[in-house]
Amino acid sequence: MLKTLTTVALALSIFAGCQQRDPVMAPAPGYADLLPIQDYPQIAVTSGLAPFLGFSKPIVLGPDEGKPMSVSVPVRLLDDRAVSAQYKFEFYDRSGRLLKPEATFRLKQLPARVQVDLEGAALDTSAVEWRLIVRSAR
Repeated sequence: MLKTLTTVALALSIFAGCQQRDPVMAPAPGYADLLPIQDYPQIAVTSGLAPFLGFSKPIVLGPDEGKPMSVSVPVRLLDDRAVSAQYKFEFYDRSGRLLKPEATFRLKQLPARVQVDLEGAALDTSAVEWRLIVRSAR
């Protein structure tokens, strides 16, 4: 009798484990980003380049007098070897929406220890905020 009860209990636990927990197969929920949008860096560097780049104060012109916003960011490679990097500027309107069309990544050779400018311009006058994304071209 004890052997039968043990077998039935084992079968029930195996059967319960085989049942799907979500019979609807709902998609996974999104998670909240712990970094508030106002704290997101205006210059974001990916691909491990961050320790090798030094940025100076950006020069931002516009939008004014019907001219779109333009940005120039001085950057210097802090290494002794030249590096190829890709960069793009993203521009945002007053409500924080990304303006379309988005810019594509541009290639820039960064010489060793020499300052160069990364430049970008919005396509219309509704841009009031910007972000620069830099990544390795490798």
